[in-house]
Amino acid sequence: MLVSRTAIERISSRLCGGMPLPRPRMVPELSYGRHRGPARPQSRIAAVAVTLYHCPKQGWVIPLTLRPQSLQHHAGQVCFPGGRVEAGETMSEAAFREFREELGVDAKVTASCGQLSPQYVYASDNLVHPVVAIIEHPDSWNPDPVEVAQVISLPLARLMQLATDGYARNSRVWHQPVPEKDPNSDLNDQQPHLIKQHHLVKRVVAETGEVDQLRFRTPVVTHQGHPIWGATALILDQLAQVLHELG
Repeated sequence: MLVSRTAIERISSRLCGGMPLPRPRMVPELSYGRHRGPARPQSRIAAVAVTLYHCPKQGWVIPLTLRPQSLQHHAGQVCFPGGRVEAGETMSEAAFREFREELGVDAKVTASCGQLSPQYVYASDNLVHPVVAIIEHPDSWNPDPVEVAQVISLPLARLMQLATDGYARNSRVWHQPVPEKDPNSDLNDQQPHLIKQHHLVKRVVAETGEVDQLRFRTPVVTHQGHPIWGATALILDQLAQVLHELG
C-alpha cells in the first residue's frame, strides 16, 4: 500500500476528485454543533499535517503529537501537528509550517495528496483542514516542549486493523465552562447561540450533580496506552476508509 507512484496518484485523485468522501464513524455522542453541523462564520481556520512516511521496521507510519497538560486547549490529547492559518497562507503552507514548529524538522514532502473533510472543533472554535502528504522518513524529531510532550508513531497497519475490526467505545468527559452574561460586553450579540448552548449544558449537567461538565461516550483508538478521539480520530478514520476503498 502506498509504495508505487500509481497508488499515490490514486489517493490524490480520490481526495481531489470532487466525489464525497466517506463519512467518519468516530463521531462522539452529543456532537451536533461540534463535529457535526456548520462552524461559526467567525471560527478560526486551522490546518493539520496528516503525513505518512515509510519506516523500515514499522512500514508506513503516521506521526502524531501528545499535547502537554499545561496547554489551554486539548491538554493531554493526541493530535496532528497543525495550527492556525495565518494571513496569506494556503492550508498546506500553514500545516507544514506548524509541522516544522512543533516537531523541529521540515516535512520533506514527496507527494501532496489533497485534503480530507474539514472538522469543526467546538472546544477551541477551530475549523480544521487536514492536509494529506507523503514525506521522507525523518532522521529524528526535535519537538518543541511547549507544544509537544511526546511524538507518537502510529503504524498505518495498526490503524487499518482497528478500522476493520471495529473501535472500542469508552466514556470521555468534556469540560466546558459556562460564561456569565456581561451587560457591558457585545458577546451576547455576537454569539447568542453559544450562550444559549452553554447555559443549557449547565442546566442539564446540574441534574446529575456535576457542574460545568458534560459526560458523553465516544469511540476511541488506543495506541501505546494513549486514547485517540475527537477530531483526530475522525480524521484518521476517514483516511483509513479512503485507503480501504483503494485496496
